[in-house]
Amino acid sequence: MCSNAKMASVVTLSLIIALLHIKASAETTIQSAKLNSTVTTNQSSPQELYQQALNYLLGRNNTEKSAEKAASLFKTLAEQNWSSAQHMLGNMYLRGKGVEKNDLLAYKWLSLASKNNMQLAAAIHNKRRQLYENLQNNLSIKSLNKVESWIAEWKPSQGQTHIQLN
Repeated sequence: MCSNAKMASVVTLSLIIALLHIKASAETTIQSAKLNSTVTTNQSSPQELYQQALNYLLGRNNTEKSAEKAASLFKTLAEQNWSSAQHMLGNMYLRGKGVEKNDLLAYKWLSLASKNNMQLAAAIHNKRRQLYENLQNNLSIKSLNKVESWIAEWKPSQGQTHIQLN
């Protein structure tokens, strides 16, 4: 009985640490954004922003290569329910490219991309399954159900969004 209580405490503590990590990551992004100049998404179409994110990611079209700037643009579009950007952001979290590696956020964004785009769903099925298995090994069933609820209840952002770039 005592070991079950200890195990539950460890799982709860692990979940709290993961949530604090997500919060800290978001706060770091906000702080970083305040240090850079502002570009308003109203000045560019989502397609143009997506292309700009790809330019930063790949360092093409006379654009400096910056995975961090690409992730920022992909995140802005992902929050507005752009499935291609959700897919790219999920892959960036999966690999730790331009963002800190985070399986939970990778699973979130890949799941949302899959939910929003059936063509992407087929392409990312194996990645999502592997991430889910990793999360299953590290989270309790209750915590895993909360993650699934979090994804199911997610809503795109509304209104004017600012993207921070140098």
